[in-house]
Amino acid sequence: GFGPIGWLIISEVFPLSVRGQAVAVSVQMNFLLNAIVQFGVPVLESWIGLNFTFAIFAAFTAYSIYFVKANVPETKGLTLEEIEQKFTTMYRRNT
Repeated sequence: GFGPIGWLIISEVFPLSVRGQAVAVSVQMNFLLNAIVQFGVPVLESWIGLNFTFAIFAAFTAYSIYFVKANVPETKGLTLEEIEQKFTTMYRRNT
């Protein structure tokens, strides 16, 4: 599933100088958004039905797969410093 990708990305994407604090904020945001989804699903289900609720989540999942394939570089076999350099280069190229 898509679940582990977020945990993997937050451990690699932040520079070493702020990694601890940035991961902590990311984890808290992840838990907050999970709670919103948990409490929002019953409301959505009552408004639009179960089929459309799952269709919405399927669309988000499809977009997530596209986003990861298009924007997240392969980091297999790279050190954290090499990954940081790769993301810095990507950021500078896109700004």
